[in-house]
Amino acid sequence: MVVFVLPCMLAQDYKLGIDIQESFQAGDPITFKVNIFDSQNNIINGEVKVEIEDPEKGTLIEKNVSSGEAVSIILENPRAGYWSISASYQDTPVTKEFFEIKANEEVKFEIKGDELIIQNIGNKRYSNTIDIIIGEAYTQQNVDLDIGEETSFRLVAPDGTYSVKVTDGKTTLSQANVQLTGISGNVIGILDSKRGEPSPVTGGPRPGETGDQTFYGSLRNNLFVWVFILVIVGAAILLAIERGYKRRI
Repeated sequence: MVVFVLPCMLAQDYKLGIDIQESFQAGDPITFKVNIFDSQNNIINGEVKVEIEDPEKGTLIEKNVSSGEAVSIILENPRAGYWSISASYQDTPVTKEFFEIKANEEVKFEIKGDELIIQNIGNKRYSNTIDIIIGEAYTQQNVDLDIGEETSFRLVAPDGTYSVKVTDGKTTLSQANVQLTGISGNVIGILDSKRGEPSPVTGGPRPGETGDQTFYGSLRNNLFVWVFILVIVGAAILLAIERGYKRRI
């Protein structure tokens, strides 16, 4: 009698482990390692599918890696916050871990000709007030930029060359011999390059000025404007009185 013995294939249970640190600085490579364990907790070799995801924006990176090997991935302009890394092998349930990318608020200032360019090169939304000094005049500008976004402003002043300083308290740009042209009179300020609308004219208090300095500086900068307005109003009143007098005659 011949006896046939059928091979018995037993299903093997596997589990995965992801080694990754809890947080990374913006711009750092994301380094991790995935291990495959059999039912006796022995490490085995195999190819693992890995997915790195930004849960907020749905950014997804897929990659096949070898188990037990350290892998580094560079994320392009990663958003600050928590990301996830998932690993799967054959029919093994997906293993997931979370890691944090730390926030880095950073902006780049650049002056090209008479244009001030501001770009958000950090990994979170940039919302700040920047100080702009053109020669001896000073103003502030609110800037709100998403990651990677940029905006620009035109610097204006009476014809001439000026030293320009732009700062948000962390990043500073100082540039000499900037050639500028005024729109009219002695106006010194900035224009929104996108909308073509003027920002508040410079000439307000400079950093560090105290009460009296601020008051007299503001009065001095606006004296010409007020005198001009009073002359126009006075001329209009005199013209109206003269016309009324002629009518009565």
